[in-house]
Amino acid sequence: MNGDNANDLNSHRPLQMVHAFESWAGTTEKSIREKIRGLQEAGLGGLVTNVNLKNYLRDVKAWDYFKQGIKIAHDAGLRIWIYDEEGYPSGAAGGRVLEHYPEGEAQGLIRAQDAAGHVHYEVVTLYEATHATENFYRKRPYINILDPEAVRTFIAVTHDQYARVLEPIGKYIEAFFTDEPSLISAYIPKERTYPLTLPWHSSLPEIFRARTGYDLLSNREHLFVDVDEMDRKVRCDFYEMIADLCAETYFGQIETWCKSHNVASSGHLLGEETMVWQTCFNGSPFPCYGRFDIPGIDMILSDPEKIMAKEYFLVPKIAGSAARVQGKRRLMCEISDFFGHMDKHPASMEQMLCTAGILFSFGVTDILSYYPLSFAPETERKPTDLDPAHYRRYTEYATRLHQLFTSGSISNRVAVLYPITSLWAHFKPSDRSMYEPHPDAIVRQIDEGFASLCRALLQSQIDFDVVDEGSLAEARVEGDTLVVGWRQYDILLLPPTDTLHVRTMELLAAFVEKKGTVLASALLPRYAAEGPGKDAHIRELVKAMRDAGALRELTVGSPSLQELVRSRCIPECVSDPAAPSLLCTTIVRPEGPAYFLVNVSSSPYDGWVTFCAGGRAVGLEPADGSERQLSVERTADNRSRVEVSLQPFGALCIIYAPRD
Repeated sequence: MNGDNANDLNSHRPLQMVHAFESWAGTTEKSIREKIRGLQEAGLGGLVTNVNLKNYLRDVKAWDYFKQGIKIAHDAGLRIWIYDEEGYPSGAAGGRVLEHYPEGEAQGLIRAQDAAGHVHYEVVTLYEATHATENFYRKRPYINILDPEAVRTFIAVTHDQYARVLEPIGKYIEAFFTDEPSLISAYIPKERTYPLTLPWHSSLPEIFRARTGYDLLSNREHLFVDVDEMDRKVRCDFYEMIADLCAETYFGQIETWCKSHNVASSGHLLGEETMVWQTCFNGSPFPCYGRFDIPGIDMILSDPEKIMAKEYFLVPKIAGSAARVQGKRRLMCEISDFFGHMDKHPASMEQMLCTAGILFSFGVTDILSYYPLSFAPETERKPTDLDPAHYRRYTEYATRLHQLFTSGSISNRVAVLYPITSLWAHFKPSDRSMYEPHPDAIVRQIDEGFASLCRALLQSQIDFDVVDEGSLAEARVEGDTLVVGWRQYDILLLPPTDTLHVRTMELLAAFVEKKGTVLASALLPRYAAEGPGKDAHIRELVKAMRDAGALRELTVGSPSLQELVRSRCIPECVSDPAAPSLLCTTIVRPEGPAYFLVNVSSSPYDGWVTFCAGGRAVGLEPADGSERQLSVERTADNRSRVEVSLQPFGALCIIYAPRD
């Protein structure tokens, strides 16, 4: 695949999002080369683009212009990704999929009551008030991503055409980008009452029985309302099935096609910020990330303080964790300041750079930028447009971070459970907007408690990975270490979690038996995802762990969280004075460790930071690549204490050379 040469600086540079290559670059060789030179002057390594959107995928002349432009860009050394849709969400092929296969439109199962109170269920077509009509691009019917034939049709009319035009496509194209495909069984406009709706496809009852051994249709009521103690089992079985089918049917088919054509599959999910949204839109993100060659996210604001104060920070943290656990080296981010522009408070360059620092700290490697690059004269540019020289300040910064973070690997020894199984156990479709609080208090407690725990750890400079139960199913205990995929942990933290799979609970019991550490919130596991027949076993294991003193309860917002974690795991980074706005990421490199500090606050930070490293250290400024002399003290336990001064939204990398 193109762009993977570590010695080629272009492979480290961001790509620019450019929709409709012909409309952007023109149709003459001269105009195309001028635009390519402009990208290069702006410090970009390539572009993400697609064929002209007018008469989408049907215009023979547009394909000729596209082929010409791609070959010129490739010969000029640019890396090229294909954006796979006319707008978004991906899957409709600009409406062509449903023209070929009208049976493939998105469906939902709704629960209703007649005047006498009798309950009935109905399969409906999903459209109004869903993401099909409420996205920012265009209202149009959407496909059912649970329908294999609908996805095959999308690939046939989209990917196959690109492959024919750009034969051999692997020579010219690095990756395909798929944008926010999803189940659309959640409703969006606020202050309305909606039918209780589940994602649906006619194959689900048969698949459910094959997976679980019992009938779905006779147990539908458990999915909509609280019935009895079987609720949790039916819901966990249903949403685990949905997550696997989304991963297999949509992302898996695209991944298979891409591998067969020597290109990478990438893109990102819809509603990445909360577990409630992920349950609605794809069941769970982890199986979906597993079917990308290059998993991806989007970040559509560039205000670091808002990113950290709300749930946006979880998006790169969860996806970066999934990539690390699954052994993937790359994570893409589609970056913009869409919300800032909508709110009339566009981000400053310092905020844009700091946002890049947050993204790389959590695992992003590939930046796909929507920041507005303009080649127009200054008098014709909008105030938010960036000319190539100004834009290059951002691209050089991101390029240096890419070089730094891909020179090694992010290291931490703390894992946080992704408690989506517990959320599934209580989840019922809401009759309100997805932007309104979910009606179930425990669902809210689980979702919000997870976010609060993750934020509190980061504010204490305690880095971590988020691990899901699917990954833990393949985990093992080696000595007092929990080995999950490609990662090793000394501590596992349980956010509010009352339902787990038995295999997960048994793994945790084995971990603490070998002197590993599990810290838990006050909402402890009580129920088995497998059903009430296994609940007693879960409680027995929890009781045994507590009686042995091996299960400690943590309190978010109090010093005990930081103290408990640090007492059981040597801290890589400790700030003095304490700095909730300071992120610290450890990068393990063959030539010695590096620590990346980023101040996510509009206030400066001045203090000392102690690192779990010794030897010669130098400070590298990501803003310009210069080195900074550091004041370093060796501590009594052979660590090093470094004086640090960071401007608002500033960053610094502390690089250690091997000891003499």
